[in-house]
Amino acid sequence: MKAQREHLTSGFQIKHVKQARFDAPYHFHPELELTLIIAGEGKRFIGNQITDFRPGDLVLLGENLPHCWQNHQKDWLLADPDPEGAQALVIHFRKDFLGEEFLSHEACAGLKNLFEKAKTGFSIVGPTQDKIARNMLALAEMAPFPRLLAFLQILHTIGISTADVQAIDTTEGNYAIAEGDLERINRVYAYVIANYTQEVHLDEVAHLANMTETAFCRYFKKVTNKTFVELVTEFRVKHACTLLRTTNKPMIEVCFESGFGNISHFNKQFKAWMNTPPLQYRKMVNEWH
Repeated sequence: MKAQREHLTSGFQIKHVKQARFDAPYHFHPELELTLIIAGEGKRFIGNQITDFRPGDLVLLGENLPHCWQNHQKDWLLADPDPEGAQALVIHFRKDFLGEEFLSHEACAGLKNLFEKAKTGFSIVGPTQDKIARNMLALAEMAPFPRLLAFLQILHTIGISTADVQAIDTTEGNYAIAEGDLERINRVYAYVIANYTQEVHLDEVAHLANMTETAFCRYFKKVTNKTFVELVTEFRVKHACTLLRTTNKPMIEVCFESGFGNISHFNKQFKAWMNTPPLQYRKMVNEWH
């Protein structure tokens, strides 16, 4: 799976996605994106982060922030899938969709700050999530000008609801990769997303980046502030967290299904990332629920 640049024709565009499963590749585009999940469950990949999603999930993504949504693997294997089992309402817009001078107006200071915060992506939760979801669903029935005003009100509501806004990338602080590096790094992320539950081969990844293995490892660390091994391990641990929360599978199955080669290495890496052993993590999340 390769990260693809998506080309959009309008500065402000609403799309209701209805599919058996989400099939958009890992991609990025110069528009900001507001996405509401209506149906479907799985994992969303945004920049450096992997997170579970379910109906009601609502995120705002900044410019050129790579992302994709993937349904759970069980949904890929259904013989007769629901043709509308994966649904999302997606709004794409450029920050200057009302003109280049739009954001320079004093009244738009809040929107300018909102778009800056969106560079690393954030999720919208709590009462604001419910309110924005209802308002987004109402947009489709509106005439063009009322729709524009309603959309601006949506952005304003998000901007002033700081208590219900949660940064998606809390570890790196940003995903500010230079334009020249973006497509190369995205090819690497796309490969990891497609293969992290299996054996990942460094030579294949280095080839995708058109580098030697040694040069690639140095380059990846410099650009992303983490090693390639750390990236793969992070994806695997978060996958294991999902299995521990949502299934009763034995620990050895969780280990192998998450891409770890043996239980000892799994326990060590899980504890290093989550500050608790996997068995204790399962007990904790069961107690919370």
